[in-house]
Amino acid sequence: MTAEALAAGQPAAELVDAGVAVAGRIRLQPATLTVPRGTVTAVVGRNGSGKSTLLGVIAGEIVPSSGRALVDGVEVGRLGARALARRRALLAQDTRVSFGFTVRDVVGWGRAPWRGTPQAADDADIVRAAIAAQSLDDLADRPVTSLSGGERKRVHIARVTAQQAGLLLLDEADSDLDLVGRRTVDEAAREHAARGGTVVVVSHDVTRISHACDRVLLMHHGRVLAHGRSVDVLSEDLLSQAFDAPVRVARDEGGVVVRVR
Repeated sequence: MTAEALAAGQPAAELVDAGVAVAGRIRLQPATLTVPRGTVTAVVGRNGSGKSTLLGVIAGEIVPSSGRALVDGVEVGRLGARALARRRALLAQDTRVSFGFTVRDVVGWGRAPWRGTPQAADDADIVRAAIAAQSLDDLADRPVTSLSGGERKRVHIARVTAQQAGLLLLDEADSDLDLVGRRTVDEAAREHAARGGTVVVVSHDVTRISHACDRVLLMHHGRVLAHGRSVDVLSEDLLSQAFDAPVRVARDEGGVVVRVR
């Protein structure tokens, strides 16, 4: 995040009437929303509801057909690739490494936006800390292609963490992870937000993510059905609409337990 954006009180990210249509098919209906700083927002909805499209628009990976997306108050289309990468880090669903790069190599890629800047002096320490945070120390010199699916996912989580962008965008970062790995992702998200960063995470595990997020963005057939505090959005009525099925919600300490009836 930039000092100018902080001083101006800018949201971490915004969509202003941003919509996406491809070959006549609407993938995201025009949406206007803000993502406040220091929060964890969960994007929830059925498969094909537009979650990844929305995340891609915020990230600047998908150019909206209408409207605009902003990060730190700046339209993403006006930022060069390196300037954008210093503001936001994206973990996409498809993260493949086809060659024998080591874990340390891949995590180090996260430092690329900072090359040639004073921040690059700390690259080695930042990469080391990111590897340790994902409990990958013993695998640091192993080729990523030799790892399990869950281990590879943790490598890429370490990579985007090492990028040290203010806005983290995580598209199903919890897939392939075991229970401990998922808890580690949730803890990392909360810690990032506590330091003033912002996290937007797409997840299908509504019960688990409800305990880690402050806000929920509910998608339904390419439309933002609801967006607000998790306690308000994670209701039986709204979730039943989003999933086209009757849903039962039980409140517990710090979150909810969600079941399809």
